Amino acid sequence: MRRLLCWSTIVALTSCASAGRGDAPAARLERFEIVSRTLAFDGAEFDPAGEYETIVAVAHLRINPRHLANRAIVDLALAPQTDGWVSYKADVIIVRPRLAQLASRVLLLDVPNRGAKLLLRMANEGSNVIDAAAGIGNAYTMRRGHTLVWIGWQGDIALAANGRLAGTAFPSLPFGGQVGTEAVFDDAAREGTIKLAYPAASLDQASAQLTVRADAGAVASALPASAWRFKGAREIELTRASGVDAGAIYRFDYAARDPKPMGLGMAALRDVASFLKSGAPDAAGQPNPLADIRPSVALAVGVSQSGRFLREWIWQGFNADPAGGKVFDGAMVLLAGAGKGAVNARFSQPEQAEPGERFPFSYAVSRDPASGASDGIFALCRQDDTCPKLMHVDSSVEFWQARAALVVTDGAGRDLALPDDVRAYLMASTQHIAAATPTVGVCRYPNNPAQQAPLVRALLERLVGWTRDASAPPPSRYPRMNEAMLTPAQRDAVGFPDLSALGVGFPAGLNELPGYQLLVPMADADGNDIAGVRLPEVAVPLATYGGWNLRRQGLAQGRLCGLNGLYLPFAASARAGDPRRAVAQRYGSRLEYAKAVALAARALRDQGLLLDEDVARYIERAKVEPRVAP
Repeated sequence: MRRLLCWSTIVALTSCASAGRGDAPAARLERFEIVSRTLAFDGAEFDPAGEYETIVAVAHLRINPRHLANRAIVDLALAPQTDGWVSYKADVIIVRPRLAQLASRVLLLDVPNRGAKLLLRMANEGSNVIDAAAGIGNAYTMRRGHTLVWIGWQGDIALAANGRLAGTAFPSLPFGGQVGTEAVFDDAAREGTIKLAYPAASLDQASAQLTVRADAGAVASALPASAWRFKGAREIELTRASGVDAGAIYRFDYAARDPKPMGLGMAALRDVASFLKSGAPDAAGQPNPLADIRPSVALAVGVSQSGRFLREWIWQGFNADPAGGKVFDGAMVLLAGAGKGAVNARFSQPEQAEPGERFPFSYAVSRDPASGASDGIFALCRQDDTCPKLMHVDSSVEFWQARAALVVTDGAGRDLALPDDVRAYLMASTQHIAAATPTVGVCRYPNNPAQQAPLVRALLERLVGWTRDASAPPPSRYPRMNEAMLTPAQRDAVGFPDLSALGVGFPAGLNELPGYQLLVPMADADGNDIAGVRLPEVAVPLATYGGWNLRRQGLAQGRLCGLNGLYLPFAASARAGDPRRAVAQRYGSRLEYAKAVALAARALRDQGLLLDEDVARYIERAKVEPRVAP
């Protein structure tokens, strides 16, 4: 659903004549309740930003369901109201320099992924822990003096008020409807349980059905009522079907009750971020916790699920600031592919992992080959000049599993020109969040440890400069048709080496989307992506780093293995059946290898795609690389 835009201020009642809504604003932040205020990271100091502090808060909000600015929120008008307002709450977590004069005045909002803080891992190589030194990592964002913020938006994550997760408290709606939920167990246990996203309206088995299919392309078979039972309104217990393996997909369809207006999460992000950015007090007159910093630049980052949500949020026009202008000056969408967050719908399930790929896929306006409609993610924000400067950053997995080629093609195999305020980058030959250590798990081959954080840091640096100083970032580095870098997902077309003598297969296809031509990046003779940003471990390789992996025997064998890539090290010396050159054939010594790494790293730095600190890290690691002979 799309909407017209008309805004008035959040923290005070003002008129919005063009909306015809009298003196009622779109929304109001009633109270910003600070729950705790403590030193972050065990009181560590970061040069030159000093100590950081953590503020845990709950934003008490209310929203006007009749206002034009909120009419796109599905079922909001059906929510319980007091004096015409719908009330709700959202967790807010702030990690900021304790001394305002040492802050960069950059507000960096990490859109929570299932309530968690993924940017700390993607940029800092740290963890979710903000109250202990264990979460510091390399402290990139803290050393820059940026203020980090997390705002709860996901209606199926409960309000926590503890600084660990960012959840919400949304009202329930007084009606029911049909809901389906899916599960893959990936283990050999005979019994299993499935959690239900919404409570069942009835525990009568006749009102529900359980089906199973061997894989996503197979026909589903209904299981008898004797194969499952309700354990309560929020869970069922089942006996696994015979004739399918542990990778089978179970689907439970049932009559549910008590949905929530999940689209309130879009308003929460909009209204709390606008409040923090403004520096103004809340409606109760309490001071804004960022009043002394008063951010000059606000950036939003979404990773995977929250990246898809951020794309949806922009598409539906929520980057329009209630006080005028933009909520976020810039945005980085990480690992989202062509998906959007299917949040703003009745009985939506934000927690489910399946990407919401539906037109439009690109930021550019294009014609949908399936429906004939014309649209683009930036179409609505273009109307009132509220589009952020945006970087879209994917791994190779997003092409195989999340239809990422549709970000830059029209679905019929033709290139689309991205808007001038959008850049797209492929983190070449990486997977959906780099593996800390290559492991097999449910996959046939070890998963992919190729790094991503060095590029994320460099791009964040460029995004700050782009929004604050109008410094142009590096040109897009994303595979395109006119550069012959996108191709059908077939081994010969991709150029992937024939490793069958080593027992390595190739996918039978990618995650299809009926009605659209989907493509993947071409590979070099080693099987590594040619296009995109090739960080030093890919540019000067010791392995094949793939954007796909296959499931192993007994677990939907041969199908694409979730969000995993693959890692296939080169042999130390030449071996039969392996067309890839061995390590000894590539690098005569560790010094020669280190020189090649240094050249690759410095070239990326000169292109604005690597920071000096990461150049130094790559070189130091190369000097002691154990896989290359001294």
